[in-house]
Amino acid sequence: MKSHKKDSNCIKKDGNIDQNMKKNKLLANILESSSSVSIISTDLNQNILYWNTGAENIFGYQASDVIGKKKIQIIYDGQESKKNALKAKRQIISTKEGTECELQQISKSGKKLWSRMTLTPCFDENENVIGILGIGIDITQNKRSEQNLRETMKKLKKTLTGMIYATELIIETRDPYTAGHQRRVAMLAKAIAENMNLTKQQVECIYIVGMIHDIGKISIPAEILSMPRRLTSAEFNLIKNHPQSGYEIFKKINFPWPIADIVLQHHERINGTGYPNGLVGKDIMLEAKILMVADVVEAMASHRPYRAAFSITRALGEVKQNSGILYNPDIVDSCVELFKKGKFSFDSNNSISPLLKDINVLL
Repeated sequence: MKSHKKDSNCIKKDGNIDQNMKKNKLLANILESSSSVSIISTDLNQNILYWNTGAENIFGYQASDVIGKKKIQIIYDGQESKKNALKAKRQIISTKEGTECELQQISKSGKKLWSRMTLTPCFDENENVIGILGIGIDITQNKRSEQNLRETMKKLKKTLTGMIYATELIIETRDPYTAGHQRRVAMLAKAIAENMNLTKQQVECIYIVGMIHDIGKISIPAEILSMPRRLTSAEFNLIKNHPQSGYEIFKKINFPWPIADIVLQHHERINGTGYPNGLVGKDIMLEAKILMVADVVEAMASHRPYRAAFSITRALGEVKQNSGILYNPDIVDSCVELFKKGKFSFDSNNSISPLLKDINVLL
C-alpha cells in the first residue's frame, strides 16, 4: 500500500510537470505568433533577454542578433526617447507596477517610428524587480494622421482668422467707434478669462467673439450709431436688435466655437432684465457673461459721440454695484482684480497688434 501511494504521488507530480510544459509551450506559441506586436524582455541593465517575431518584423533585428548581445537603446530614437524610457524604468522599479508610454523608435534600416509600450516588471522569487517586459504596437500611422490633422486645423484657423479680421475691418470702415470698442472688449474679456484660469479653448473663443460681437450693428443706420446725443426710445430699440442680427449672420457658419449664441446673449443680464430674450443666469453661457462685463466696463471708460469717457473707477463701480444682480460675481471680481493689481489697462492695450498675430499666439 505504501509503495502504491508513493507511485501515485509520482504520477501526480509528473502530471503537473507535463501541464506546466504544455502551458509554457502554449505561451511561447502565443508570443511568437504576435507578428505585428513587439514583445521584448530586458534585465535592469537594459540587456535584451527576449525578442519575439513581432519585434523582428518591426525593428528589423533578428532575435539571434540582439539577445544577450545588445541593449534596448538600439531602438530608441534620440535622447528624449531614451530619457522617457529611463523614466518609465525608474517608475516601475520604485512602484513595482506597470506603466504605459509612447516612444519614438528607430529600426535597423533607419526607419523612424512610434510605439505605444505597455511595460510591466519581472520579479524573482523574493518579489524583487529583476527586469522589464515590454509589449508594443506600432502607432506611427496614427501619429502621422494626428500631425496632419493638427496642420489642417492650423490652416483652417488661420483662414478663419483672416475672415474675422476682414469682418472687423468692414465694421471699422463703417463705424470706427464700434471697431475700436470690439478690440478693447476682446482684450479685456480675454484677460478676465485667463485670470479665471479658463481653458485655452475658452480663452480663444472669448477673444474671437469679442472681436466681432457687435457685427449686428452693421444693420443699423450709421447716423444712429454716431448720433451726438442720447438716443430716443425708438432709436434705442433699433440698437437692441443688433445681438439678434449678429446671431442671424453667424448662425449658419460652422465655427469651432458657439460664436452665434454668445453674440446673441452678450446683452442679457443674469436677473433676466437684458435683451433680446430676457434670459436668466443659468441660461446664459459663461463666455457671454464674461463678454457682458468687459462690454460694460469698456463702453463706460471710452469716449462716445454723445458723452465723454467715464473713469475706470466709475466703470468698475458700476459692475461692482450690480454684481450678483446683473453680472456674475466671480467675473466681476476677476475684472476688478485685473485693474486693481495692474494686470490690465486699456492704456497699455490701445495699440493692439493685428488680430492675425494675436490668434497665432493662441494656436
